[in-house]
Amino acid sequence: MSCTIFYKGTLNEKSTPKDVIDTIQKHMKYINADLKYTDDSIVINFKSRLSEPLVFNFVNNSINSYCKWDGNNSEEFYRILDIFIELKHLFKILEVEDEEGLWYGYNIQKQPCKINLRSLSASNELQLLNRIINNNHNELNEIENYIISLSRLCPFNQSLLRIIVQDFIKIMQIENIKDFSRKAIVVLMDQITFVNDHFAKTDLKYFEFDTILMRLWISYVFTYKNMRIVKDLPENIKGLKSSKLAALFGILSIFLNCHGGVVNEKHAQMKKFAAMYYMSYPLGEVLVKDKPEVEMELFFSMMDYLGFSYVGIE
Repeated sequence: MSCTIFYKGTLNEKSTPKDVIDTIQKHMKYINADLKYTDDSIVINFKSRLSEPLVFNFVNNSINSYCKWDGNNSEEFYRILDIFIELKHLFKILEVEDEEGLWYGYNIQKQPCKINLRSLSASNELQLLNRIINNNHNELNEIENYIISLSRLCPFNQSLLRIIVQDFIKIMQIENIKDFSRKAIVVLMDQITFVNDHFAKTDLKYFEFDTILMRLWISYVFTYKNMRIVKDLPENIKGLKSSKLAALFGILSIFLNCHGGVVNEKHAQMKKFAAMYYMSYPLGEVLVKDKPEVEMELFFSMMDYLGFSYVGIE
């Protein structure tokens, strides 16, 4: 197992590097490593020599570093995460991330799930469910087939993906395959704000259609916290940026079988919620595959938690 941990933060007014040392020392018996420290520097050297040292160099009581852990004992990796969990109270803010998103999932393991399952109630939700049920009795048309092939998404249950594709067709006003234009899509992407993305109108080199499809869908068919359509909202609204990221990667992984690392705590909560009802795999992957009514109850419960409401195409 190999994973890079990134960490940065500033100690609070009541804490010192000595408090950090004392906390780390309590955990050293669980880690095969040596501890060296000075008044403002802490170094954990792993005895396996496969991993880089875990270093805390304090400058004005702040740290900003990373450690590439590469060991055979995954339990040791989680013991390292235990250190960061216990250190959090010493910092004003301590930000921790890793390539696989294991930090977010591990950090909420012992916390109650923040998402509550509910039945469908809003008319827009029931209309979407009816669309799914009707779709199940009809074959994909030529345009839908083409767009799904471009997305390269292979969900076990195609119900939600087909809704997304149908909404996309309406957004782009595609009446036949010849109307599909990458340039037109990139132009539209440049008109929305989605987590610091930038799409140059003349550069299609990084045209990743699966994520573009999801970004447009989230931006055009959902409102956020009873405000306007997401595409019309400024990025600095509290919670919007993290909710958009969680929706993007949560929907792709949990419903559309396109897995990646966990991007934030909201995404981790979505996976935790899904894992209450469906099998979870070693790195936390979990897939929802059920009757449309059940799938949509889980989906809209997650979107409630993120602050999104489905309104469809205006």
